[in-house]
Amino acid sequence: MKVILTNKTKYILPSAKILQKIAKNVLKNEKQPTKKIAVGVYYVEADEIHSINKEYRNKDKETDVITFRLIDNPENLPISKANFPCDFDDALGAIYIGEIFICVEVAEAQATEWGHSLSREVGELFVHGMLHVLGHDHELENERNIMKERECAQAKLLDKLIK
Repeated sequence: MKVILTNKTKYILPSAKILQKIAKNVLKNEKQPTKKIAVGVYYVEADEIHSINKEYRNKDKETDVITFRLIDNPENLPISKANFPCDFDDALGAIYIGEIFICVEVAEAQATEWGHSLSREVGELFVHGMLHVLGHDHELENERNIMKERECAQAKLLDKLIK
C-alpha cells in the first residue's frame, strides 16, 4: 500500500507512514489486498476544499473530507492487476484507487468539538475517505450504519498510532 501525501498546510499532521498503516488495516478489514495499491492524500486549507466542493459537488461550502474514487468495483473484487489490468499504473507499480482531500481547518474545529486531537480527527477522516474510495457511501441509513461500523473497527488502531 502506497500513500502519496501532499501537505498544503502549515500543520504537522499524520505522516504517509502512519496513513499507510491505517490504510493497510482498512484494506484487510475490507478483505482487499494490501500490496500494489496506491491512494493520494491531500491536506488542504478551507478555501481549497470549498472550491473543490463547489466545482465537483455543487455545494458552496467547506467540508471536512472529499474523495474521488478512481476504480469502479461494485462486485468487491480483489483490487489486483489481474482484475483491473487497465487501472494498473506501471510507473507506480500499483493501482491508484483514488484521492482523499482533508480540510485541516474543518478537522480542527471537529476535533475541538469531539474533544480529541487534530491528528486523531485527521486519522478518522482518512479512514472515512478510504472507505469511500473502496466504494462505500452513506446516503441511505443502512449505508450509514455500515460505514459507521467499519469506521469504529479502526478505532483501536487509531488509538495506538495517533494520540
